[in-house]
This record gives sequence, C-alpha cells and structure tokens, in this order.
Amino acid sequence: MNLKEALDALLSGREIPPDARELLANFDPESLREELSTLRSQLEEQENAKLSAEELLKKQLSAALSEKEALQQKHDLLARSTSIRRLAEQSGCVDPDYLDFLAGKENVDLDDSQAVEQFLAQTLKSRPYCFRSALHPGSGSGTQMEGKRHAPAESGNDRISRILDRLDSAPVVR
Repeated sequence: MNLKEALDALLSGREIPPDARELLANFDPESLREELSTLRSQLEEQENAKLSAEELLKKQLSAALSEKEALQQKHDLLARSTSIRRLAEQSGCVDPDYLDFLAGKENVDLDDSQAVEQFLAQTLKSRPYCFRSALHPGSGSGTQMEGKRHAPAESGNDRISRILDRLDSAPVVR
C-alpha cells in the first residue's frame, strides 16, 4: 500500500491495514520536502549541463536580473514607507497607512517637496480628523480678542466649529 492509498483509507474511515499504519506512523513531510528540493537541484544541474556556456550565462543573467528587480521593488517599498512615516510624524498625521493610501491614490511624488506640501495642505483641509489638533486650551496670550468670537449662528454643527466655540468661551487664566 502506498501513502496515497493509506491517506484515502484514513480519510474515508475504512479499516487501515497494519502496513499502512506503519507507513503513516513513519511519514515525515520534511524529509519529502528535502528530497524534492534535492531532486529539483539535480534536475537543474542536468539541464544546465546540456546547455552551452553562452546559454548557461544567459540563464544565470536572467535569474540575477529577476532577483535584482524583486530586491529593487522591496527597496522602493521600504523607502516609500519611510518617507510616508516621516511625513506623518512631521505633519501630525495619526494614521500613516491612510496617508500612504491617499498619496498613492493621488500619485503624489514624495521626492517633490512642493507637491508634498500641497498634498498635505489639501489633506489637512479635507480630512482634519487624520491629524493631531493644533488647538490648545486657554487664550494663549492672556488677552481676549472680541473680533475672534464666533457667533452661534455662524458656527456649524461640525466638530471643529464646536471646539472653536468652546475654546473661545474658555475662561482666561492669568
């Protein structure tokens, strides 16, 4: 009985003969992986022996170029991730992954500082909830300016307007 038949008997719930039990007990999938790897390398060596020196060099060059391309893609991904995390830290963005998504969606060139500034300004306006608040409690200078008060009719029901109203009506600490 071979391994496939033993596994079929086991899965179907049939009686498993003693020789199949022994085969299943001694089964080692890691040794099969090692044997497969060895056989693949031997096959590749035999195929390479049939090739001329020029063909062998072309094959090796092709493998090296594909490996180089894969490594370059990994490098680019890590460089982008580092740039996005640095931008998020500098701008106060609390979700760098979302910032990366938005930058990718809008095809922002992270090497162009002017494009990055425009993108961050636009994102700050359209998605302020993604950034840490730059507002601090209290009046700041100790003087209250009447012109900065928002009239209740002007203030909307959005979160930022409510925060500004609360800050404007906060007591002055001297």
